[in-house]
Amino acid sequence: MDTQHCASRNHSTFNIQNSTFPMGAIHFSDMLRLLDQAYQHRTLVDVAAWEGGTGKVLHYKGWLVHHVNWRGGYIRLRNPKNRELRTLPQIFIFFINNKRVFL
Repeated sequence: MDTQHCASRNHSTFNIQNSTFPMGAIHFSDMLRLLDQAYQHRTLVDVAAWEGGTGKVLHYKGWLVHHVNWRGGYIRLRNPKNRELRTLPQIFIFFINNKRVFL
C-alpha cells in the first residue's frame, strides 16, 4: 500500500473509526427507498456524502428531500432553515440516518 494514500485517508475530516454514528448498514437500494419515503412524507434526513471534485465529506443534518431522480442518479436536498438547495449524486452517499450505505 502506498503510504501517501494512507496519510491522505487518515487526515480526512470524517474519521470512521472514531465516529459517533452507531453501527448498522443498509443496501444502496434500501437507501433509495428511504429517500423516496422521506420525500413523500416530508421528513428530515441526515446525510453524509463525498464531494465529487475533492473527496471532502459533506454533512447534511436535518435536510428535506426536495427531489429524487432514480434514473438520473441524483437527489436534491433542501435546507429547511434557509431553503438552500443542494444536488448530490446518489453514489457519493455513504451514511444516511446514522446507517452506513453499502453497494
